[in-house]
Amino acid sequence: MVMHVPTVNATRTEFTESGPVNVPEFGSVTTEEGLRDLLIIDAYLRVRDGVPYPAVLLTTGLRDARVPPWQPAKLAARLQAATASGRPVLLRVEEHGGHGAGSTREQEHALLADVLAFLLHASDGS
Repeated sequence: MVMHVPTVNATRTEFTESGPVNVPEFGSVTTEEGLRDLLIIDAYLRVRDGVPYPAVLLTTGLRDARVPPWQPAKLAARLQAATASGRPVLLRVEEHGGHGAGSTREQEHALLADVLAFLLHASDGS
């Protein structure tokens, strides 16, 4: 599985710099309905110990104004600790990039190369 700059800890998102603008669409933890909805989509809170998760590559950019880098990093760490499959869980960090917007052609090509290499490795059962 490859997840590009994912928002994976929905119950914490509204407290990020760009989070409040998402409250009308996703809800708020300050209301019963909002919390219920956010708990449904919060991938981080759904990770369970001992589950044989597939190989996972999460990507992030240190200059991402929409998804803070700690979100994919937090999920990567949780999956690494929880999985029973022995399959890799990796985090790819683009030091000078963000959410794709403004990425150079070289950055886009490097990302694509890393994703394809990951998928080829994951598909051979290694």
